[in-house]
Amino acid sequence: MKKKILILGTAIMLSAPMMIEMTGIYKVDAAEIQNDCETIEAGGAIEPRADVIVTKFRVVNGVTQYRRWNETKGYWVDSDWITP
Repeated sequence: MKKKILILGTAIMLSAPMMIEMTGIYKVDAAEIQNDCETIEAGGAIEPRADVIVTKFRVVNGVTQYRRWNETKGYWVDSDWITP
């Protein structure tokens, strides 16, 4: 009995997105999207943002070293670890 309920529940959960699509509950008109885009373009200017640079530390043989990591673009700013 539990196995039948589990199979029925799984079938309902898998078919729910298809039923929502068929009924059109979450459909969005292209006109609404166009209006939102025009509002965004007209309402604000482009704001440049600086990259987020994070300093990473490590200790090797009792010597502290650091290196800078660019969080925004995902690469090391410094090519090698720096000993202060």
